[in-house]
Amino acid sequence: MKKPRNTVAIAIVSILAAPAAHAADNKLVMASWGGIFKDTTQKFIAAPFEKALNATVEIADVGGGWAAKIQAQKAAGNVQWDIIDSIDAGSAEYLYKNGMVAPLPADLAAKLKAVSIPGTVTEYGIEEGSTGVVIACRKEVKCPTTSAEFFDAKAFPGARAIVNEPNQVLPFAALAAGVPKDKLFPVDLDKAFALLNSIKSEVSVWPTSGDQQQQVLRSGEVDMAIMWNGRAYDLTQKGTPLTLVWNGALLDPGYIVVLKDAPNKDLAFKYLEYYATHAQQQADWAKVLPYGMASKDVAGLLPKEIADALPSSHDTVKIDPAWFAEHQAEIGKRWQEFLSAAQ
Repeated sequence: MKKPRNTVAIAIVSILAAPAAHAADNKLVMASWGGIFKDTTQKFIAAPFEKALNATVEIADVGGGWAAKIQAQKAAGNVQWDIIDSIDAGSAEYLYKNGMVAPLPADLAAKLKAVSIPGTVTEYGIEEGSTGVVIACRKEVKCPTTSAEFFDAKAFPGARAIVNEPNQVLPFAALAAGVPKDKLFPVDLDKAFALLNSIKSEVSVWPTSGDQQQQVLRSGEVDMAIMWNGRAYDLTQKGTPLTLVWNGALLDPGYIVVLKDAPNKDLAFKYLEYYATHAQQQADWAKVLPYGMASKDVAGLLPKEIADALPSSHDTVKIDPAWFAEHQAEIGKRWQEFLSAAQ
């Protein structure tokens, strides 16, 4: 079994050692998930924004672990990023509640809401890349048909990967343990960790990025995974046949947010407005990675096979970001203890 790397610690050291943040000019620095996610944002959103506003967008490969990384930057007095490109809902809420993500100006919030699906604009951001957390299996293996079956290694043998995102994995495991959908929050952490403990010897990898999720399935290092639907879809389009299971899937909203201490906050808010008001760019983005977008017009701009791959086309349970924000410290501590014991 592969040991999970202490990527958060490594990231914090690199952040503290990094050079001073960029000066406020016509340049944005955006933190992103890397790989196909970064490339898709660059091509369909950032590049046309650069042309329209005569600006520069530099996209950094960060790969998640947002709360710890942003806290480390703030503590060092060296906030390097202006925008987070699709931060998960629990982390976004936590950072906003703790004064590290900027609220939307009232006039901007009104503009975003006018062109967006109701509920996709919050006090601090707008949805982009809202993710279905699903089961994906290589075609040649016996694939679980429910979330509960994923945790039955005798009936469904094979090496497993589980994404290293506790805000997604813990409610997924609680549902698999039999907690009813309408009673998922507050998450029964004891039930969730008990089920995860029952399967940990079968988990070869706890991927810390979307690229790693794809690599371990593509190479055959694992037979099945709990992972992000868009990354699974991209794999199938590039020649790795997979079975996707939406039974028991979660929806984790992703948000574009502006950091409160962003070096170039005004330009960052202009980026949010540009994204919100360009439905075709959002649709082109979703054609590559079928995650949920914000515009009211996106669904009508997508071919049926892409629309059917979106989380909104499936019966998912939406994550409650407020609960995760309130319990972030406890969750982070228990998750790291669990991963350490799983080595």
